Amino acid sequence: MTKASLGKIVTVFNQKGGVGKTTTTCQLAGTFGHRGYDVLVADLDAQQTAASWLGRMNGQNFPATLWSGFRYKDNTAAELGKLASKYDLIFVDCAPAVDQPGTWASLLVSDLALVPTKLSPADTDALPAALGLAKKAKQTSGLDYPVRIVATAYRRNRADEKAALEAIAHDKNFPDYPPMKQVLSDRVAFTRSMLYGATVHSMPNAKDAILEIDALADAVAKLLKIPAEKKA
Repeated sequence: MTKASLGKIVTVFNQKGGVGKTTTTCQLAGTFGHRGYDVLVADLDAQQTAASWLGRMNGQNFPATLWSGFRYKDNTAAELGKLASKYDLIFVDCAPAVDQPGTWASLLVSDLALVPTKLSPADTDALPAALGLAKKAKQTSGLDYPVRIVATAYRRNRADEKAALEAIAHDKNFPDYPPMKQVLSDRVAFTRSMLYGATVHSMPNAKDAILEIDALADAVAKLLKIPAEKKA
């Protein structure tokens, strides 16, 4: 498989901050990097959290390239289009707001949109704005790409979080944008690996976290219609 047949763009966004957006972006991007793909992380957030993640330890622990594209704003779509010809996969970490030009631009050229969310009422209440934006972007662009919700910091022992996830799955307003079966649980390894500029694959005692991100990456690969690992 050649780069020309890939160039897939995954937009990771939400209306609300603090929902695990950058964690989802970097863990997925690094996982695909470990699997042999040539990956770019596009940081469209002026806070540059993803950039800090990739840059720790001089970038030696993270198998992806960084593009700090937040300054491009309305030109983001054109720039991403150029970059798509150079990389197998581009994971776009958007700013925590749906009215950002970069978020809109990225959604206009996406192959997949992921909406990470925690499951408190304050977090789930922000989902309609994000899903509405994705729906509008698909209509505007004419692209029929999948949109999925990813539960993050999930606490399996909490009945209220299970109920919230079930409610999202049965939301009649956005039936085509379901939550993924794969979740990222509330595990220290997911955030601690940021301190080392790495994914959970490099962390000790992180077996459960590794299993979760690998399962999510496998599901993302299916949505993108690419092999889970890049064949030589």
